[in-house]
Amino acid sequence: MRQLLSSLILHGKITTTEARAKLLKREIERFISRSKKLDLVARRRVLALLPEKEAAKKFWEQIIPQFKKREGGYVRVIKLPNRRGDNAPMARIEFVEEIKAVKFEKKETAGEKKVTKGKQPVKMVRTMKKVVKKTNAKDKSNKSK
Repeated sequence: MRQLLSSLILHGKITTTEARAKLLKREIERFISRSKKLDLVARRRVLALLPEKEAAKKFWEQIIPQFKKREGGYVRVIKLPNRRGDNAPMARIEFVEEIKAVKFEKKETAGEKKVTKGKQPVKMVRTMKKVVKKTNAKDKSNKSK
């Protein structure tokens, strides 16, 4: 069940047997409802249940903010034709809303500052109380000529 939960979060929809889809629907509904509090207990519960860290990251950054105002009914189960090999009833489980990717800007750390010189950016990095300039390999080859 944990792997199905992780796959649903990563891919947005999965195809499985009808019985598993119904169980997964109940689990994901509870999981999202409990995690909307955004407290430490909820974060630890998510990390404990999801085997993949990518799934936990996507869950916190994309799924929870999108369903913050919604009271329930986060996923739906769509019945499909029976499986060909053993005639098992199949179903697709998917989120009701399409999961939108959220873009985050990367913050600069205290030790790194970006300084632009001409057209190419140069990074200033502090190491052992000295300032060292990092340049591209192209700059070194152009200077030698």
